[in-house]
Amino acid sequence: MALKVLFCSPEVAPYAKTGGLADVAGALPEALAAQGCDVRIFMPYHRSARDRVLNPRPVAEWTSIPIGLHDFHVHFWETRTKAGVSLSLLEKEEFFDRPHLYGHPVRGDYEDNVERFLAFCRAVHPLCVHTGWYPDVLHLNDWQSALTAAYLHFFWRHDPYWFRTRSVLTIHNLGYQGLFPDRFFSLTQLPGDAFTMEGMEFWGQMNFLKAGIQYSHRITTVSPQYSLEIQEPENGFGLDGVLRHRSGRLTGILNGIDTTIWNPETDPHLPANYSAENPSGKRRCKEALAKECGFSEDRLAHPLFGMISRLTPQKGFDLLKDCFDDLLSLPLNLVILGTGDASIEEWLKEKAERYSDRFHLRLAFDEGLAHRIEAGADCFLMPSRYEPCGLNQMYSLRYGTVPIVHAVGGLVDSVIDVLRFPQTGTGFKFYRYTPDAFLTVVRSALELMQDDTAWPRLLKQAMLQDFSWSRSARAYLEVYESALAESR
Repeated sequence: MALKVLFCSPEVAPYAKTGGLADVAGALPEALAAQGCDVRIFMPYHRSARDRVLNPRPVAEWTSIPIGLHDFHVHFWETRTKAGVSLSLLEKEEFFDRPHLYGHPVRGDYEDNVERFLAFCRAVHPLCVHTGWYPDVLHLNDWQSALTAAYLHFFWRHDPYWFRTRSVLTIHNLGYQGLFPDRFFSLTQLPGDAFTMEGMEFWGQMNFLKAGIQYSHRITTVSPQYSLEIQEPENGFGLDGVLRHRSGRLTGILNGIDTTIWNPETDPHLPANYSAENPSGKRRCKEALAKECGFSEDRLAHPLFGMISRLTPQKGFDLLKDCFDDLLSLPLNLVILGTGDASIEEWLKEKAERYSDRFHLRLAFDEGLAHRIEAGADCFLMPSRYEPCGLNQMYSLRYGTVPIVHAVGGLVDSVIDVLRFPQTGTGFKFYRYTPDAFLTVVRSALELMQDDTAWPRLLKQAMLQDFSWSRSARAYLEVYESALAESR
């Protein structure tokens, strides 16, 4: 009998996305299905999903979800992804029919996020009742679905339909925890035992992610290195002690990438396709990208560096601020694609005006340009302060675009430092989070590009790496089976 997995995520690509979580939620369930699982996805019916969901059918209407003293009425819909995986959606226009998923880019988080994601967590139970389908594993993702583990622990497990169900929480970024004032605890309708140091209480506040860590049967995070880093004070964001206490249930599994979408041999966004065995098309991609960016004629022969990122300090923009002029004084061109903090956007716009002949900035989400940057750049910059997993370095490796990364989190696990391992290296790492360390490794990359033997070998070695989701899915299956073994 197939293992039944309900994959709960606040965002799922291509229906709603703010970051890498959506990519994981779009790809991992399909990889699990390919491994023989009966997997279903559950997400809020965000406004952005309206035009992307194909042929939704109603499952149940006017279902009551208790939050505090009030009952909120929601609707459930069902469809299938392009790969045929079942996708259930929670419709509540008051909560999810909004232009952004979690908050306004300027005004900050939505004030009713506690009610919005309480509804999402509590809706898991009636969804299963209405469909008559009860999971063996509840796979929860980040704080927005983490409280589901507490409801399973305190309430649902006493139901014969749920007594064997086990919960697995994946932490995609510990920096986002779902912190709310203690006055909102009554809205959860959880017993007082849940609001203690051993539960979801966190320095007098209510912490959704901590609840998931405390009450889930297994905890995973998105790379082996990050699973170690979050158990230390520097990267634990106040939860390192809780994670050390539960370290026996914590596993780091490196994310995969969708190798059908990110494939330079078939990518429809590119002006030319290429492979590790026949890389000639990459040069055409670089020439086309340089022209698309409007780089001046006398700059077209220079190496082209790319960066696709949320524009936040976490992604290394505080470091870039300290050395940007020095970076642009080197013989290279730079293109940055992304959106984020208003102050960083303004700073980058000023730099784009100053260095218009060599620096192109696109403040947008542009899927086509993202693919063309991955294919057309010589090197890809990821100077992240911390990086739970990261996906762009894996896209870059697949496209023969050499990543330059800060040695943290998933960047440690996915990139082999060519300066330390010349024969097997796949990219460059810097180990101190300083402008000097970053610029030194950029100069090393520029120097190695002049080596007509070492550079092609590096590109080929990078393109031969396997980051397919099938590898990661097998690791998740082991975690599921480990949790279920206890129930037997």
